[in-house]
Amino acid sequence: MMLRRRRRRARNGFTLVEVVVALLILGMALLGLALFVSRMAHAGTSSHLLGTASELAADRIETIKSATTYASLGSFAGTETTIPGIGNSGFTRQTIIRHVGGGTSDSVDYRIVTVIVTNPAMTDSVRKTTIIAAF
Repeated sequence: MMLRRRRRRARNGFTLVEVVVALLILGMALLGLALFVSRMAHAGTSSHLLGTASELAADRIETIKSATTYASLGSFAGTETTIPGIGNSGFTRQTIIRHVGGGTSDSVDYRIVTVIVTNPAMTDSVRKTTIIAAF
């Protein structure tokens, strides 16, 4: 009798288990990448909104500082729901002016100006404050 030896052929390719494991690793990597891209987009949007709100608050304070008379500062107080300009829709700007002193027996006379800018898409409002002495 002749013994036959079985020759094992070299395998060409991957087994099903190897393919499943490779797809699982690839899927997890793609999921992590998608989460990263999503968070990065959200951070970019939030940063843009905060930058715009900060500009709107600073612009309002500079407008108030350019007032020609000290007595006219009170006329800037109020809330603006529509702010002119491109990209300003949805923002609300509130200006609060508090007068400190100014009486005949007071030794001080100044106004505290606070501007608060909000947007429904922002989690926090932007608040800027300045003090203007009598002039």
